[in-house]
Amino acid sequence: MKSITILMHNIFAMGGTVKAVTNLANQLAERGHPVHIISIFQGAQRPYFTIHPNIKVTSLVNYRLRPQNITSILYNRLHKYMGLAKPRIISQHEPGRQQFNRHVERRLIQALQRVETDVLISTRASFNIMTAQYAPESVEKIGMEHMNLAAYPDAYQREMLTAYQDLDKLTVLTSKDQVAYQAELNTPVYVIPNMIDEPRLNVERQNVIVAAGRLEYEKGFDLLIESINEAQETLREHGYQVHIYGNGQEKDHLYDFIHQYQLSDLIQLQEPTSQLAQVLASSRITVVPSRNEGFGMVILEAMNQGSIVLSYDGTTGPASLITNQENGYLLPQADTGALARQLESLIQHPEQCESIREQGFNTVEKFAPSQVYNLFNQMIEE
Repeated sequence: MKSITILMHNIFAMGGTVKAVTNLANQLAERGHPVHIISIFQGAQRPYFTIHPNIKVTSLVNYRLRPQNITSILYNRLHKYMGLAKPRIISQHEPGRQQFNRHVERRLIQALQRVETDVLISTRASFNIMTAQYAPESVEKIGMEHMNLAAYPDAYQREMLTAYQDLDKLTVLTSKDQVAYQAELNTPVYVIPNMIDEPRLNVERQNVIVAAGRLEYEKGFDLLIESINEAQETLREHGYQVHIYGNGQEKDHLYDFIHQYQLSDLIQLQEPTSQLAQVLASSRITVVPSRNEGFGMVILEAMNQGSIVLSYDGTTGPASLITNQENGYLLPQADTGALARQLESLIQHPEQCESIREQGFNTVEKFAPSQVYNLFNQMIEE
């Protein structure tokens, strides 16, 4: 079986991409592939999600306070507080560019040049670009895209598409993404969706609406708060609560928003949880209010636990997973009023949820580990 190296941003932190790639790595290892994960950053003792014991994990930059990490920590502080050792190679458009410096770049280039497995998979646009530039010719170079092409700025699209011509293969999450990328590339583009690998829990449901993810503008949690403001009377009347799980740059802003609308009794901001399956299984409704969503692992996870999913149309991920009024609900993009009205309808008429829940279970089966692994294995063998 082919040996595989996977380049990730940070396997030690929570995130939808982290979970999706971890699931894939676990399946590969379970089926006998030698798997090596290179995590550029490390800030915790162990990966956030459970990984197969046969997987080798290497971190390039470790920020834990240990004597052997002093160089990495020093470069981080020089760049963060004094603006020194600025990165020169990582794309100017990389959204997490502030985390990079020359030391990180050197470690990353060295790691890419030393890959000896049959296949190298990079999991982020800027990493795909560097893989195309620095990985050995002897290694099959596969870029993995978790965002739709139109979500990137035009200048970044041009940089990506130029570099992606030098990849051997590119994977995307939906057929719509495949059409968009293939129209611009000679490199073959494959649809490899994220897999769902969670047991279905049988727990008592509470009157809770759940949302989870990075607290960033693109995730649209401010839109959810707007909708709750509009539907607050119905929520209070039926004893509903809203729990938002996550961390990010918008956290303080969201707190202010909640207090501004006097919704502190209805909405709670919670820390990220490693028990999301339990949280979803005990909820009645899950909202994914993203302005842009490449796939939406939370959608599948919620369907798997029987929580009714509401999201916005017009963004690739939710539209590829949800058929409106069959296995969930798609509302007009960023329409907080429509979201509020649909929440009120589900709360006031819970009997409509049962058929939606059953169709959600059927949808999840299409993303079972065996199905996704077969697609992936067929792709790397071509």
